[in-house]
Amino acid sequence: MNTIGIDHNLDRPRIKKLLTIGLFAAILTGIGDFLLGYADNTSGNSLATSVMASALNLADWQMIAGSLLGFFGIFLEGLSCFAVYRLMADASPKFAHLYRAGIFGYIWLAPVGCHLNMGILNLAYKYLLQADAALAEKAAGLLFYGFSQPVYLLLVIFWLPMMIVQFLSFSRGMTPYPKKAKWFCVLIGAIPALVLSVILGPDTALGAGIGTMFLSFGNAWMFGGLLATLPEQERFDEFEREYFKTTEG
Repeated sequence: MNTIGIDHNLDRPRIKKLLTIGLFAAILTGIGDFLLGYADNTSGNSLATSVMASALNLADWQMIAGSLLGFFGIFLEGLSCFAVYRLMADASPKFAHLYRAGIFGYIWLAPVGCHLNMGILNLAYKYLLQADAALAEKAAGLLFYGFSQPVYLLLVIFWLPMMIVQFLSFSRGMTPYPKKAKWFCVLIGAIPALVLSVILGPDTALGAGIGTMFLSFGNAWMFGGLLATLPEQERFDEFEREYFKTTEG
């Protein structure tokens, strides 16, 4: 497996640094998500217009700042995922190969294709709607189904295998962490945000803002949990000895 310059050495300080950056990035992205979502929700006539229906209730600065914060935050999240890649690379190279491909897809698609563009589309829809409602609805459909939806689907193809192989690697003891660390995954961390959004009311500004943050909650849970439970150097050394003993045997 091509390790693209990452040697077979569990560098705990570097992993800790990447997890720390990842936690910061998740918080940064969460702020951006909240800004893009914090508005009273209104319904549209189609899926495309429903996605952008709250644009009239969003201030211009919210859409610009929220988009840019998420753009930088998501890019940093993707880079920070190499901490998880390093953890599994020696003991499960096939899983690590899939995970690394997912990271590249995430960095390629998520910052611009799935976050920055939502701010741009909402901003454009807001002003088109004020000028001509029919034109705005037509443009929303073309932009969403022609550009956004294909990118979202492609991102899922890259991202979902990342989540699966991460869970499997931790649950099978293929990292220095205890197996229970498998629960520090994005999907588990996203659940409380979705539940809280429903309780507060998804049509309210606060409920919509928190609901928009659900993946950022998940990333913060993953990076924060792995950082808080990061094993000591002795465990890293022990894991490396176990790994080399197994491969040599």
